[in-house]
Amino acid sequence: MEIKKFEMFKDGGTIKITTDKGIFCFDYRIHTKTKGMLYNDIPQDDNSNMIENSGELENEIIEALKLFDDDFYQTSIEYLINSKQK
Repeated sequence: MEIKKFEMFKDGGTIKITTDKGIFCFDYRIHTKTKGMLYNDIPQDDNSNMIENSGELENEIIEALKLFDDDFYQTSIEYLINSKQK
């Protein structure tokens, strides 16, 4: 997997990661009940695009993020990596 783009949103912290395998988002919205969960693209209000049993995919994303460099978001990327490593 290769990271193409890393973005964060002002909704409390949804993290959008564009890869060569698709667009994924970690949910860190304010007052969310699914904090840290992984979604296909932007989280829907009904959570219909939440990825169940996402552990392997999350690990693949984290490993790819370790190779990705973004001067603006680097601190946030490192925080995400550290919070998701098991």
